Amino acid sequence: MKNNTLFYIFITLLIINGMLIYSSIPKINNTLKKDKIMVNVFKITNVTTMCDDYEEELFKDSEYTYYLVCSKSSNIAIKYFDGDVYTLKDMIENKYLTIDDLINGGLIIKKVPNNNESTPNDNLVVDNSKTNENNSSNSETKPSTNTDTKPNTSANPKPDNNTEANQNPVILTTDEIFEYNKKIINKTDMYYDINNIKSLSKEKIKEYITTYNLPKLPKYDGELELNSTNTQSILDNRALDNIIDLNSITKGIIVKRTNLRSFPTNIHFYDNKNKKDFDRLQETELHVNTPVLIIHESLDKEWYFVLSPFYAGWVLKDNVAYAKDNDLNYLINNKNFIVITEPAVNINNVTLDMSVKLPFVGSTNNNLNVILPTKGSDGFVKMTNVSISKDKASIGYLSYTKENIIELATKYLGTNYSWGGLDNGVDCSSFASNLYRVFGFTFPRNTSSQNKSVGSITSLENKTPTEKLNLIKNTEPSLLFQSGHVMLYIGDDNNKPYIIHASGSDMQVVKTELTVNSTYLKKINRVVLVGK
Repeated sequence: MKNNTLFYIFITLLIINGMLIYSSIPKINNTLKKDKIMVNVFKITNVTTMCDDYEEELFKDSEYTYYLVCSKSSNIAIKYFDGDVYTLKDMIENKYLTIDDLINGGLIIKKVPNNNESTPNDNLVVDNSKTNENNSSNSETKPSTNTDTKPNTSANPKPDNNTEANQNPVILTTDEIFEYNKKIINKTDMYYDINNIKSLSKEKIKEYITTYNLPKLPKYDGELELNSTNTQSILDNRALDNIIDLNSITKGIIVKRTNLRSFPTNIHFYDNKNKKDFDRLQETELHVNTPVLIIHESLDKEWYFVLSPFYAGWVLKDNVAYAKDNDLNYLINNKNFIVITEPAVNINNVTLDMSVKLPFVGSTNNNLNVILPTKGSDGFVKMTNVSISKDKASIGYLSYTKENIIELATKYLGTNYSWGGLDNGVDCSSFASNLYRVFGFTFPRNTSSQNKSVGSITSLENKTPTEKLNLIKNTEPSLLFQSGHVMLYIGDDNNKPYIIHASGSDMQVVKTELTVNSTYLKKINRVVLVGK
């Protein structure tokens, strides 16, 4: 009898315990949803594996199938504000959470059109509401551990298939461009393989810095005449005596469009008084999200001497953030990215040039949500979520077609010309390199490198203007080179051949008819078909 009594007491306690557990399960009613209950998404042991196949299907609606994106074999759970922990499947099956709740909680959700037979990984539609629609947010995100350097181009707005119905055939696919870049690098005379430079001797660093010599004096900065007396401080600012051997090299990322100078100074070196034509100390501009190696510091502590992939020189320290390897990998090699397709886009007072690549984390209405590298108070890169209008960027590289390159070039018309990209303008070679980088080309910066490395060359030396024009026709799009200048040939418009180029004489990007008697045609000495 005693044993039976104990048994019933035990059963009663089990029932009561079960009722207590059930009553503790949070039911999200409309009031709680309106308050936007915050949930914590985290990895936890002893919980049902949530992502057995990398991307787990959550549910379907009439248009899309939704997938959870997470690491393979990770254990995902959701923790409520009151401390209760539940698996994601519990939440979905019991309809405790909506898709918006999941996104607001920090989960990355991918949606795939139901009529699309591709696998989830072939469709890049990721929503993450940690961005806002007004171009900026101060929130931060952790870098991805993805090391895949192959670009994802599945969401390009332009067609990437060469069919009979396609009147704008692809010249080279993204994979073909990826392979072709190896040839470009091999032919380029100025290229720094910054991924493989692990150490530098002080002799080598000094060689980089002293490659630059001050231009022949006098020069002028407005009314100020620059001579050997008042330029000595510029030479001293290089701090050559402070150069040391580097057994390890600090890596960085450009966080603001910055001038790269041959000397650590913002003093301009113009040929004439009060005439802003060619600043002889301006080498080039470095775009946002350009990786660099930081190898020396100026005497006044305001400049770094850096190596970028195609240039070495001085940049203002404020425009560079330190970057760890995993941060650089996330920013540079992310397989999900956008490319700027406008001459310039301003976000948070940061100028993004055409061809700037940024990690892509989702879309909201008419905006693309991306990661912008910024500089934290500790000097290291900070990942900041911002939004960019969908009409200003391509998801993945743009398809390399005649129509697309002419469309991009036309957008530049009227943009200010500036030697070396000074003051947010472009010169002839940065105009060309910006265009082709949108398609994924690893494009050199200077005309001297471009005209011998980026494609098949047809020499026009010793040809008459008529012979030149006949050889140029039907090559569009192609690059035309003369000494120190590059132009994009776009073909006929109303039966007249035209070029688009950043013209130093017009001080802007212009469209110019290429006639037999034009000065440009007379000076052109080669045609280059990019990627051929």
